[in-house]
Amino acid sequence: MAAMQWEPVMGLASGAAPTATFPNCHLLKPVAAQKAWSAPQPGSPLAELRKAVQEEDWERNYEQGFTKINMRAEWSASEERVSTFRWLASSNAASRVLEIGSFCGAGALALAEFIPADGEVRSLELDSFVVDFGRRFQLKSLAGKKITTNVGPAMQALQSLAAEANGHRFKAFDLVVIDADKEGMQSYFDLLWSTPGLLSERAVVCVDMTLFKGQPPTRYVKFGFPHRWHSNSGQAEIDTLRAAVQARVDLRSFEFGGLLVVTRTEAQP
Repeated sequence: MAAMQWEPVMGLASGAAPTATFPNCHLLKPVAAQKAWSAPQPGSPLAELRKAVQEEDWERNYEQGFTKINMRAEWSASEERVSTFRWLASSNAASRVLEIGSFCGAGALALAEFIPADGEVRSLELDSFVVDFGRRFQLKSLAGKKITTNVGPAMQALQSLAAEANGHRFKAFDLVVIDADKEGMQSYFDLLWSTPGLLSERAVVCVDMTLFKGQPPTRYVKFGFPHRWHSNSGQAEIDTLRAAVQARVDLRSFEFGGLLVVTRTEAQP
């Protein structure tokens, strides 16, 4: 069978050949071998966490004031999304991970179980309810000790990290996942790349591009249902970020699986 041909569209790669945009990118050449991994088995802390998230009544939690926004179970990192994160972590030998927007921490736990023993996952999450919800399961895992969570506004925590990056003892992040409010994602993204020392030279930054995810809802009355909620899709913010990334000559990007994945442009000879 003849080899399949793939051509990137508008500078972004996707589908079966997400790294075609980067013929010389380190993502195609892992800098260090990582141990093989397998999907969580039934009874594992990660599997238990996913099950608990699916069974929780998130709309009720919001109605009763337990959560700050109306969350949904599908916001939790799927097995496919976790597989992508682990592949990216393996490709650049990541040991320091930053997660902006963690929900119940399924992605954080999956990455903590994969990175080296001396690695760290730093999570920034607005809502204390979901942090406490996920922490119960993270503590059941030996890798849970690698996870540190800052509760509160993401920009405030990110600015604190940016200030720390000036110190000699600060270890830069190799992998960053932005999976938070769409209104703030451009600001998070810009601060990451504009702060010297915050990202390692081989850093990979992933931005979730899923519509409606992480958006604060507003109440509306329609067809006699006064307790329904509506959210802005975030499409405008997504389009703005995508265009801004494409316009930068110092960054390369590709998009697949609902993620915009960005790395530094390699120096030309």
